[in-house]
Amino acid sequence: MKYLDHLFSKKVYLLLALFTFISVLLHMRQIEFPCFNSDEASFAYNAYSIAKTGKDEYGSLLPTRFKAFGENKLPVTIYTIAPFVGILGLNETNARLPFILIGILSPILFYILTKKLTNSETIALIASFFACFSPWIQIMSRHIHENIIIMLIVICMLWLLSEMHRQVTMKKLLVLSLLTGIGLFTYHIGKIMAVFALGWTTYYLLSSKSNRQFVKPALIICAIPLILFAVTEIANPTSRISNLLITSNEGFTLSIEELRKEHDARILHNKATRAISVLSNQYLSYFSPEFLVKNGDSNARFGFEGISPISPVTYIFIFVGLYFMFKNKEKSRFLLLSLFLIAPISASLSWQEYSLTRSFLMIIPILIFASYGIYQSALSISNTRTNVVYLVIIFGGILYFNFFTWDFYFNHYPKRTESISAWQCGYKEMGQYLKENYEDFNRFYITKRLGQPYIFTLFYLQYPPQQYQTEASLTDLDEYGFGQVESYGKFLFNFQTPDPNESAVFIGYPEEFPDSIKEPQVKKITIENQDVFWIYEGQRNK
Repeated sequence: MKYLDHLFSKKVYLLLALFTFISVLLHMRQIEFPCFNSDEASFAYNAYSIAKTGKDEYGSLLPTRFKAFGENKLPVTIYTIAPFVGILGLNETNARLPFILIGILSPILFYILTKKLTNSETIALIASFFACFSPWIQIMSRHIHENIIIMLIVICMLWLLSEMHRQVTMKKLLVLSLLTGIGLFTYHIGKIMAVFALGWTTYYLLSSKSNRQFVKPALIICAIPLILFAVTEIANPTSRISNLLITSNEGFTLSIEELRKEHDARILHNKATRAISVLSNQYLSYFSPEFLVKNGDSNARFGFEGISPISPVTYIFIFVGLYFMFKNKEKSRFLLLSLFLIAPISASLSWQEYSLTRSFLMIIPILIFASYGIYQSALSISNTRTNVVYLVIIFGGILYFNFFTWDFYFNHYPKRTESISAWQCGYKEMGQYLKENYEDFNRFYITKRLGQPYIFTLFYLQYPPQQYQTEASLTDLDEYGFGQVESYGKFLFNFQTPDPNESAVFIGYPEEFPDSIKEPQVKKITIENQDVFWIYEGQRNK
């Protein structure tokens, strides 16, 4: 492998530029798909409201929790978007821009981190190669999702923790505390990463006599973000998290009742014993090829059979890399392994079968392990010609499987009914219709059967935040932790039987319209030859 190390060392910047360029091409292709969903619209409009008024959609000044649909969104994502939509304007691309940029730069980020953890230029470039083609990263970074910010934070955390392995300093502790705090206020995975950072910091402090002088100040510094987060969480709890726990799922409770009917032994069949069994199986399933290679996320918004998070070749080399890391006693082996093992915990606690979003941080150790495995396995082949053939087969296999994943993602996935529904496609076209016809009618009745239609009208009409703040009103939360906006301005989010004599527009799904309304009487919003919305117009204003 010396010839390869020598070649890569001469071409580092050229290869990084190439991998980043590939990442740009993949991100820019069909940039408007996936469609803009209600969560994205909520993040973006609240960011726009902050940029214009310093308040959220309900008029709260610089909040630490955003009420949004009632779930109390964590604030970092919204504050990240605010300068982009405030300066560049409110639209889909501008709102997604910070996430797209992080995704585009992921080859460089993985190069820097892998070089730090393995001290190998070649392994770092292999990790960069993986990152530029990674479907898992792009599934997140092509739209607004908190995970992309968390990925950046954790990459910085790992780099800093590897530095603390040598020596703990107050500067490093302060930066780590800041990163922990940002993570806590970004996404619920941040709680797990706070424990991760605290655990490793404690280990470094206690494992060296020279570091023990920092124990007390370190505890104080580490406690600050935890206390701040706890105080804000008590005041405004993120209700959505508790509703996602497996014990909150009706099916979980029904399964226990069924077991008791068949065998009434409560000491065996109860929430505790059942939860241990189910959660253990769910946790282990996140390391399976069924999840990592075949199925991906069970939610069609983030996964679909045909979109492989990683390739079969990558999956094999995760474990090859782990073997060589421990064989070579690589200094970062326990740091990466601990992240690999804790990353799916949040996902396994949820009632959702598979979740790419809640297990997203697995991608960091996966790509580094696989890169290390490819390098070390090739290093064990002494014959140069055989080595070259081996590497051609490995990288050819990775590209082969990734090609078919990207083909499905770009050319098939956008046309599937399930993905069109999951991404709530059609609201952009509805927004354009509302813009063009807003002054011609007194009322707009819009179905609320899918999603949160009010946030799409706010976003696509760029409704003035100052005005909406005086009108905003949310209903009580439902069993899923969400409220509804029933009306504001000219909009009523409750489909009504069309009245041709009213100065109103009636927008609903085709099946919601009565049989008396025939197709020629309506305008249609069609996505991939599928009717999404029908629009019936009453009397226009003169």
